[in-house]
Amino acid sequence: MELASGIHLMPKLRGANAYVVWRDTGRDLLTLIDVGMPGNATRIIEYFESLGNPQANGCTIILTHPDLDHSGSVAELKSRLGNVKVAIHEADAPRLAGEKPLKEVRGAIGLIFRVMSPLMKFVPVKPDILLKDGEFVNGLKVIHTPGHTQGSISMYSESLKAIFVGDALRTDRNGNLKPPSATMTLNVEEARDSIRKIASYDFELLLPGHGLPILTDGSKKVKEFLVTLK
Repeated sequence: MELASGIHLMPKLRGANAYVVWRDTGRDLLTLIDVGMPGNATRIIEYFESLGNPQANGCTIILTHPDLDHSGSVAELKSRLGNVKVAIHEADAPRLAGEKPLKEVRGAIGLIFRVMSPLMKFVPVKPDILLKDGEFVNGLKVIHTPGHTQGSISMYSESLKAIFVGDALRTDRNGNLKPPSATMTLNVEEARDSIRKIASYDFELLLPGHGLPILTDGSKKVKEFLVTLK
């Protein structure tokens, strides 16, 4: 589903939202931001085919963080597609590679994850690209927005007036902003600082990992939302 010129939201995926940044003028700059839960690879490949790029040549998969609902299909995609590179912030790379355990989820959601873990096996992947704050990947700027995880990132495009925020911010079914989940966030104070950092950028589209995308007045709405945070 095309949200704006060159920006697509993958339909009918399990887990987190996954976005494609792709324009006919740059087939070698196809970018996939997050991949959702395990089992999404076929749907993602089918969507690439619908865009006219079935082998996703030159695709870079950028993970906003390594939680299973964002990274679960990355191993299968990397195996099935050809020239694909996986990028993640250097602070979260050891968890994606299996050198450290994934973040422990607290509360009832954590219990559900533990019960379902045999059905949602995490397959570690060694990233090809280790990201740092301020770097650019395929024209997107890396913004380190920790709190949800140590290496959580947002990806910003000045030309597209868009920011992909992973789990740094969420929206509800009506597109209203929500703070990060306390049970899913490693450091709530860092997470709030990251929202302030996001608010310092100018954008129309705010594209969260969970909830409806915001397609107009994104930065204005984040600034207004900051006032409500205590």
